[in-house]
Amino acid sequence: MTHPFNEWKVLPHGKLTEIEPDLLTVVGELHMPLADLPRRMTVVRLTGRRLVFFSAIALDEDEMAALAAYGEPAFLIVPNDHHRLDAKIWKQRFPALQVVAPEGARDKVAEAVAVDSVRPDFDDRNVLFVTVPGTRGHEAALLVTTPPARRSCSTTWSATSAASPASAAGCYDSPASPARKRRFRASSRR
Repeated sequence: MTHPFNEWKVLPHGKLTEIEPDLLTVVGELHMPLADLPRRMTVVRLTGRRLVFFSAIALDEDEMAALAAYGEPAFLIVPNDHHRLDAKIWKQRFPALQVVAPEGARDKVAEAVAVDSVRPDFDDRNVLFVTVPGTRGHEAALLVTTPPARRSCSTTWSATSAASPASAAGCYDSPASPARKRRFRASSRR
């Protein structure tokens, strides 16, 4: 297991891609002894241009400047006890970030960075933090409602297609009610 970074360390990554208004994603790569693993960060822009970083990864200065233009860093979601590699350096770079983790992962995440909340209030009715059922409280997801779609961001599931930026980020159509629903899952695993 790789230890959490103590300094801003940029690993290979792509460009920030807008999935739809107020929703960005970027894919990076983590070299491990047996394989290079993909990892993904999702950025949600809340009301008031506040940003939520889900499974944050360090980006180069050009991409960090794009984030600065996109909004104000507000929340850092560490979605489970395994995706904390960059958490400490994000908090160092943005001390005002509120660090959020699921209850079951709180102690392990706190070994890398202090956890401020396990039940964040985003003050945005379109974004909801949830603990994924069946994970004993160790995995979190964001449910993001963007009319007419509903999307979820999680590291639990993997992307299934790379035909478009949306499908590369794990977007898919689900059986629709009268208001079409789509789910989004941002994953650092494939």
